[in-house]
Amino acid sequence: MMIRLPRRLLGRPRDERGFVIPYTTFVDNCGRPDFRIMDHTRVSMCLTQRRGGACGEPRGKPLHFIGGPPCVENATFYAPPMHKECAEFAMQMCPHLARSKGRYAPIPAAPEGATLAVPQTVVEEKAEWFALMHTTDYTFGKSRDNMVVIRAKMPWLDVTRWRDGALLR
Repeated sequence: MMIRLPRRLLGRPRDERGFVIPYTTFVDNCGRPDFRIMDHTRVSMCLTQRRGGACGEPRGKPLHFIGGPPCVENATFYAPPMHKECAEFAMQMCPHLARSKGRYAPIPAAPEGATLAVPQTVVEEKAEWFALMHTTDYTFGKSRDNMVVIRAKMPWLDVTRWRDGALLR
């Protein structure tokens, strides 16, 4: 199945496998992305300048977040909201989101010149499904463990569930 790359992601750089490197992904001094690490400077820019977390382009409303069951229930996130088309593309193409089986990758060592903030709520088992949640606003701040934490406005306007890269009906 061929999945169309959203217009907003056409200009994003790619890794050696051809995967789009999201705007908030940490990239080391040699240009290598580490998809397990978010660049908190860019996360903060997305939140304060209202940019999409995947593409880095300006966005208005509506806002779309991706997360597992706890995110649906608690409306709390570490990754900034995205444009709907970028989020749907991620649900289908991101190896982490598009596979329900497996475990999270181990927490890496801090790259040179970076500090890692690791949330206290890290779990090893992946969710059986991920959701795309639609809202109109959010607030954000720092947690006790120095993570940028985003709180989406509730109630959700819409929630769709995805498993293995496909919308659950």
